[in-house]
This record gives sequence, structure tokens and C-alpha cells, in this order.
Amino acid sequence: MSAVCSRGWSLALALSLGLAGTPAVAAPHGKSGSKPKPADTAAPAETPAEPTADAGAPVTADPIETAEPAPPAETPSEPVEPVEPSADEKRVEAAQEFLRGSKEYEKGAYPKAIEHFERAWDLSEEPLLLFNLGQAYWKWFAVDPDVEHLRRARQSFENYDKRMRGSKDYDLTEIQRFIERIDEQIAKAEETADQRRERELRALEESERRRLWIERERSIVTSLNASGITLITLGSLTLTMGIAGMLTRVANKIVLDNSSAGPRTTNLSTAEEDAKRRNQFLVGGQLAFSGFIIGGVLLPIGITLKVLGGVRERRALGGKAGKDKKKKAEVAVTGDGVQVRF
Repeated sequence: MSAVCSRGWSLALALSLGLAGTPAVAAPHGKSGSKPKPADTAAPAETPAEPTADAGAPVTADPIETAEPAPPAETPSEPVEPVEPSADEKRVEAAQEFLRGSKEYEKGAYPKAIEHFERAWDLSEEPLLLFNLGQAYWKWFAVDPDVEHLRRARQSFENYDKRMRGSKDYDLTEIQRFIERIDEQIAKAEETADQRRERELRALEESERRRLWIERERSIVTSLNASGITLITLGSLTLTMGIAGMLTRVANKIVLDNSSAGPRTTNLSTAEEDAKRRNQFLVGGQLAFSGFIIGGVLLPIGITLKVLGGVRERRALGGKAGKDKKKKAEVAVTGDGVQVRF
């Protein structure tokens, strides 16, 4: 994510533009690089004339004409405005601030690097410094996850884009990609900061709904299994009844056919016995018919309910039975019916 060092030489060169023809060492703001040449000493305004007297005679001066020391100058009441540094001095100081900021950036001291970059920007307004500010704020967020760092990084990249758009060799897609990634991080950070409690409440509600759903599914699975077992049992009994009725019918038919010896016209059984066997023959047929019909309906329904209960239990409750075994087939209940996938 860092591009400070890769752009450092171009930025140092840009900050040094316009300094050709100036002294090699320039003084920083508020200081002079070389001492000013002292001005020529002016002659006193008035020198008292020596009186013409004989040698050795004391010379006396007129009290009125005697020069007295001037009183000290009064301090002006208004403060003296500082001297505005020249443009060359500002650019040299900006280059120095940039180099200091680059060193702090490489050490990971991003707040200090930002201070130096901002100072360099105030002195030179070099657009590349805005790019470096954006990178420094972005890296600072990785150390201190404050969403304000991301907002400042985005603002720096946007200002850099405004100043550099239309320039030669300017890569617009790079800045747009940076801004898109920062927007994603801002959205995530804001959601984490502002909606964490709401998300936790939603998670608790979802957990409670899940618990209630599992309990409801467990109750449904229990009902399906119980109903399936009951119907399977009843279907099996009715099928057994149907088989018993069929055997009764066949047995009575055989007895009726063999009740007479010789020609069929001769009946060795009494009329009461014959009537009783015919009734048993009819009842056996009725039992067989009813048992096969009822058993043929109840048994498949019971088996289906039992299968659905097992499938639903595995899907809703995790399938405790046979969990570690490899699945060979999967049964799913959809709106179109029961589907079996291998």
C-alpha cells in the first residue's frame, strides 16, 4: 500500500525546482544562512570644535555646547512583524520536512510523518505530498483502527486527484482503486462501530429462533416416527389378516370340493356343514380383500412417514445416527415430492 518511497525522488526533485542559481545552502524559515555585511559607519552628526588656546592650557567647553550622551531609544509599543521567507527558502524547508516525514514513515511513526508532510504541504503545496498524506493516513488506520484516519486518507487522495487530473502520465485508475478500497473499509468500520450492538442482538434473536425451530423440528420428527411406526404396524397386521382370509378361503374351497366321494352329485356332508363351510369361504374372501387393500395403503404411508422423519432429523438435528458413515444416498423433500440423490 505504501508508495511514499517510490515517489520520494520525484517529490524531492519537484520541491527543488526553481532553486537553480540560488546558494547551495539556504537558511530555514526564521534564520539567515549567512551573516549580513555590516554597513559603513556613519560620521557623527556634529563634532564640538576645539577651542584655540595655548598648549598646555586647560581646555574648557561651553556648558551649552558640551555633547551629552543620548537617552536610550524607547521600545516601540507595536510588535515587529516577522520577515516573510522567500519562495526559495520555503521550498528548501519543504524538502527538508518531506525527508523527515519519509524517515518517520519508514519507521512506522505515521502521526509524526503526517505532521512533516502537512508542514511540507503548507510550505510548497506540491500535489505529490497529498498522495503521501493519503498513504500515511491509510497506514495509520492499520495500526490505530480509527475510521477518521480512513476519511482523511480518502480526502487526501481526492484532493490529489483533483490537482493531478489532466496531467501527463497521471494514472487515474490507481487513485480510483485506492478510493474504492477505502470506501469498503469505511463501510465496514462504521458498521462495526455503530451497529455492533444491533448485530449482536440480531445474533441472539437468530439463536433463539434456531433453538425454537430445533425444538419444533424435534417434535415433528417424533410425531412422524411415531405415526410411521403405528401405520407400519397396522398395515402389517391388515396384510396378515388378508393372508389369513385368503388361506381360509382356499381351505374351505378344498374341503367343499372334497366333501363328496365319487361323482360330485353325491354329497357326503350334511347341509349344515356345507352351509357353514360356504360362509367361511365367503368370510375368508372378504377378509383377504379388506386386508390386502387396507394393508396396501397403510404400509406404504407408514414407511414414507418413517423415512421422512429420519431425513428431517438428519437435516435439522445434525444426524447423530450414522454421522461418521459415508453417505451413499440422500433423500430430500421438496415441493415436487421426495427426491433421492446418489
